[in-house]
Amino acid sequence: MQTFLSWKRQTPKIMRDSTFNFIRKQSHSIEAKLFLCGIALLAIFGIAILICLFLQNGLGDKLLSVGLSSLVFGRAAGISLALALGFNALWATILNIYIENTMVVILYPLFVWSVQGIRTFQKTENFFNSINAIAQKYEKLLKRYGILGLFLFVWLPFWLTGPIVGAAIGYFMRLQVWLNLFVVLSGTNLAIVCWAYLLARLDSELKYFGQNSMWVLLGIFVSLAIFGAFFAKFKQKGKQ
Repeated sequence: MQTFLSWKRQTPKIMRDSTFNFIRKQSHSIEAKLFLCGIALLAIFGIAILICLFLQNGLGDKLLSVGLSSLVFGRAAGISLALALGFNALWATILNIYIENTMVVILYPLFVWSVQGIRTFQKTENFFNSINAIAQKYEKLLKRYGILGLFLFVWLPFWLTGPIVGAAIGYFMRLQVWLNLFVVLSGTNLAIVCWAYLLARLDSELKYFGQNSMWVLLGIFVSLAIFGAFFAKFKQKGKQ
């Protein structure tokens, strides 16, 4: 049986090849199809923002802000900002599900190519190296619990348990691509639904103390995300 160590980064097969040339050559692969699907979803979101900005209906800035907040600071911050900007719980849920699913469908193929030694976007190499290290750290533990363990890993609101890391772990567990993404996205989407319900309830309860409750919670989530990022960098430097 192939050992876990055999999954570590391989010798690069394609050096400095254009990402789009590579996708054109590998258009039959599942990863290439996923990547193109993700780009299409991102383009749809971008077009929607541009249309709203052109119409000056006030939605364009909100959509862009929620998207960036979710990508940079996590789902809790994205949902909090959506609620603070006036979206109801349903639309906050839909927006964040769309954003996180799009992110996974784009980044998962890039991660797989990175592990296989195929360079695409060189500026993302450090990011995928860190994802690789985290995924290998938890892979043996989660392999004992199988699909349920992977689902709970993505669903639970702990640090470094997001869908990208979850999808990377599923890759090392040698799950089929569609099964891996189904488990990871199911856990992610359920987590978003739970966060939206919890934050909407908190918003309704805390409004007795003022109208800025969601902005306060957003500040807390952003602060936690920034602290976590600095802590991770400090910990990494300590190991070097």
